[in-house]
Order: sequence, then C-alpha cells, then structure tokens
Amino acid sequence: MAPRLGLFLIWAGASVFLQLVPVNGDENNDVSTEHTGDKSSAESAEDEQCVFPFTYGKKKHFDCTFQSSIFPWCSLDADYTGRWKFCTKKDYAKCVFPFIFGGKKYETCTRIGSFLGSWCSLSPNYDQDRAWKYC
Repeated sequence: MAPRLGLFLIWAGASVFLQLVPVNGDENNDVSTEHTGDKSSAESAEDEQCVFPFTYGKKKHFDCTFQSSIFPWCSLDADYTGRWKFCTKKDYAKCVFPFIFGGKKYETCTRIGSFLGSWCSLSPNYDQDRAWKYC
C-alpha cells in the first residue's frame, strides 16, 4: 500500500509542476528587452535592481513573489512588461522608514501586533498596503 501511495504522490506532484506557467522574460514580444554590451539579456538583468512595488497579474507586489513560478522573482519595471529576474538575497524588499501602523508613525522595527518578533512595513503606509516582513 505504501509504495503505491508514494508513486501516486510523485505522479501528482509532477503533474502539478508541469502545469505551472513559467515566468519568461520573452513572453511579451511587444516590449524591447535590448541591452547594451556583450552580455545576454539574462546576464544583464542580474545587474538590474528589482522595482518595488510592482504590478503583475492585477496584483501589487511589495517583495519578490512566487506567483507563476517555483522560484522567487521580481519585475524590473513598476508595471510588469516582461522584464524580470530571479531574486537573490540582496534583491528582497527593504524596510521602509518611517511607516504608518495603526495611525502612528514608526521610525524603527516594532514588536507591536506580533508575537514572533520585530517587523517593519514594506511601504510608507502599512495601514493602507498591509505589506510587511520580519526584521
């Protein structure tokens, strides 16, 4: 019984994985991805900075996202136009100070509202955007 269950889970996982729509910088052929120099487009994108927040799929993202991908990625434009890159540790969004939480201005990370540790907002107004991360 156990081997059959294991095989089923592998098959189900592979089926789901194969149905994912990959994020591909070349999807939007209307957008110019021309870069100067000898580097390829992918190599050039590695040097560019993530833009936060960015809009993708009618949703505003304040940090790297897994949407439509199995790896975290970010847009290189405020409105996703097909230019993107995979996120590295240095690409994730930084805390924004000062920020508004509960109508009060915070200049540093806070523990208010959290049992697990200090946090900060990823936008100037947490009350409006609800974007945050642990410090």
